[in-house]
Amino acid sequence: MTSGKKQVGHTTSQGWEIGIRRTFTMEAHQAWEMLFTQPVLSSWLDDKADLPFEKGSTYTNKTGITILVSSVTTGKVIRMKWQQSGDPQTSTLQIRIIPAKEKTTISFHHEWLKNEQERDLMKGYWSRVLDEISRQLNA
Repeated sequence: MTSGKKQVGHTTSQGWEIGIRRTFTMEAHQAWEMLFTQPVLSSWLDDKADLPFEKGSTYTNKTGITILVSSVTTGKVIRMKWQQSGDPQTSTLQIRIIPAKEKTTISFHHEWLKNEQERDLMKGYWSRVLDEISRQLNA
């Protein structure tokens, strides 16, 4: 775009990015556990994923997405490199657990996305994960 108008989701420092969050009635440790165990883990990685989610952990799912955990503060935040199948470029995913009284916010921040289309795709992807968490809590 040459109009000089800032595009939603595009930054000069991290390229294209998306941030999405939702607050649930649960404790922070429950949110952390839920994100990294089945069945919720299958909604964002796959149903075979079984890894410790420690710094250096790596996993490639059945669709070819590869993650590499770059840092972890257990129960609070995890950062990882996210690489789509056949793509030499990686993006960065940060998942945060934010406690607030009797509730907890789960936040996905995905940066260094290639373009607006990938941003829209990942916005839908992480929204579906939050929907699955909501379904699990209401089951």
